[in-house]
Amino acid sequence: MDVSSTRSALAQLLAALKERSGLSYSELGRKSHISSSTLHRYCSGVTVPPDYRTIAAIATACGATDQDLADLLRHWHVANGKITAERPVSSVDTPDLASGSGRRRPRSLPAAVAVLVAIVIPSSTAFLDADPSTPAPAAAPADAIVRYDFVPRRILAPRMPKAVPDGSWKPDHEVVALGSVELEMSTTQTAHVVSVMRASSATHRSQFDNEVRCRWPGGEQNFVTGQNILPEGASSEREKEEVELTTRFLLHPGVAAKVACTAYARAAALSEGLDAQFRLDSGRIEIADTSVDNTTTGVPAQSAVPRGLLHVGPAPRMIAREPVLRSFTFAPGFTHLSVVADTQFQVCYPQKDKHCDTPAPTASTATFTLYVTQWKGNEVCHKDRATGELREMSYAVHRHHVPLHLPDFTVRADCDPRFSAYVMVKWVDGMDGGVQGAVEDLTDSRGSTSTHNATMSHIFVIPHKG
Repeated sequence: MDVSSTRSALAQLLAALKERSGLSYSELGRKSHISSSTLHRYCSGVTVPPDYRTIAAIATACGATDQDLADLLRHWHVANGKITAERPVSSVDTPDLASGSGRRRPRSLPAAVAVLVAIVIPSSTAFLDADPSTPAPAAAPADAIVRYDFVPRRILAPRMPKAVPDGSWKPDHEVVALGSVELEMSTTQTAHVVSVMRASSATHRSQFDNEVRCRWPGGEQNFVTGQNILPEGASSEREKEEVELTTRFLLHPGVAAKVACTAYARAAALSEGLDAQFRLDSGRIEIADTSVDNTTTGVPAQSAVPRGLLHVGPAPRMIAREPVLRSFTFAPGFTHLSVVADTQFQVCYPQKDKHCDTPAPTASTATFTLYVTQWKGNEVCHKDRATGELREMSYAVHRHHVPLHLPDFTVRADCDPRFSAYVMVKWVDGMDGGVQGAVEDLTDSRGSTSTHNATMSHIFVIPHKG
């Protein structure tokens, strides 16, 4: 059996599992965290899954047996040229992990499946209650390029530097690399990157950021979300003391290159008098989908708020419609869209001679609603929205991360495949504030003179079939 035949057989096995499960492509996509259009390409043999973790995710979502997993592993190895079709089904070469020698020895296929899954999803169960300067863990193994689970640890939040005579100061950020993923990408390829961080047990009020930097020869994409974390007992709202931040975006280098994406925890204490710490409890960085469909212009449906702050407050600036995707078109055939919008809101819009730390009230209340529209010519053909979220945001937290998601916007066949989407931020009461755009001059590491910029508030769309 040649490689092309094996790829076809692999696709038939995946398609048979899907049919046996009774799941549609969209249902299977939600269970396996892979877009329905990508699943369709795998099941039709157009492309081969890039790694065994992807195969295992699809098979597990379909309720596969051990024998199914063994058959899939065998065909995937042959399709990728790792072994020949003539090798016996009873064994495959896997690393001798126990000896650490690097030699290879035959294993039974169920055991090989277990080893591969263990390699792909590293364990992070023990908390490193160590000094914050403990070096970050090494990058994930080569077999695990699409996901890396963070090791729990303490994060130092350095005290605020004292202001210089003119009253200005520059924050001192600790920047901790937590783990990386890698992907060989083509010129047209778009991937969905997700980083999740959960933190708690702050000793003092601290800035906590989840930043992802994706770099390749000659280029980079950087995204960051952030929210201040309060010490235990400082608030009646647990989510202000136990903070979860998700940074997610579409990665599109536009060139053929190996791309490395690294997740960083950024931290700084919000007091001049002392350093602080908080605990990173858990998290991960992963390439949730290695092949997201682009718009008809060949780029992903994604847009970000430019640098600076968009004022939101009492009349006349009560509303901001940002982030926004003004117009984008997909090829015909998609059945629904997954629309994601992450907004960063800063309480108290900074102005000359304005003191944010003294006035009453000490919070800002606003609503955040995600709207998506499908068009027919110049007329609205179909419209939907994510449930509007009313947020009372305290000045103590100051920077608030507001994630919104409309997972199943129906694409109507009687409308044009042209869309628009935006978040409407509407001030309701209390202090004013602003939608945060791209941030400039973030230090690459603590004390570094080299800096970079990163996107904050942004919106993107993943189309699905089936």
